[in-house]
Amino acid sequence: MKKILFLGVVCFAIASFCALPVLNAADAPADGLKMEATKKPVTFNHSTHGDYECKDCHHQWDGSSAIKKCSDAGCHDNFDRKAKGPDSYYQAMHNRRVKDVQSCISCHGDVAGKDREMKRELTGCRKSACHP
Repeated sequence: MKKILFLGVVCFAIASFCALPVLNAADAPADGLKMEATKKPVTFNHSTHGDYECKDCHHQWDGSSAIKKCSDAGCHDNFDRKAKGPDSYYQAMHNRRVKDVQSCISCHGDVAGKDREMKRELTGCRKSACHP
C-alpha cells in the first residue's frame, strides 16, 4: 500500500514539474491584432506565427513581464517612415537588411526562400498577406 501511495506521489510530482512551463507560458492575444501605426494597417494573426517563440519578435521581452506592443514607448515608437534607427516602426516591419533581430519582411523572405509566388505573397507591398 505504501509503495502505491509513494509511486502516486512521485508521478504527480513529475507531472506537475513538466506542466510548469505550460502554465507560465505567455498567452498569445487573439487573432486579428490591428497594427495601425502605418499608412497601410496590417492585421496580425498570432496563430499563423505559432512556430516562433515570443522573443523572436518581442526581442526586448524579459520572459516574465507584460509584453509591449511594437509601437509602445521605448520600442519602435518613431513613426516617421524615413527614420532609419532601431526605434523606427517602419524599419521594424520592412528592413530587408537587418542583422541582429529580424524584421517582419526579412523573416518572411527567409520563409519564402526561392519560391517566387510565396515571396510575392509574403513580402509584396500590394495584394500580399500583409497588405491585401
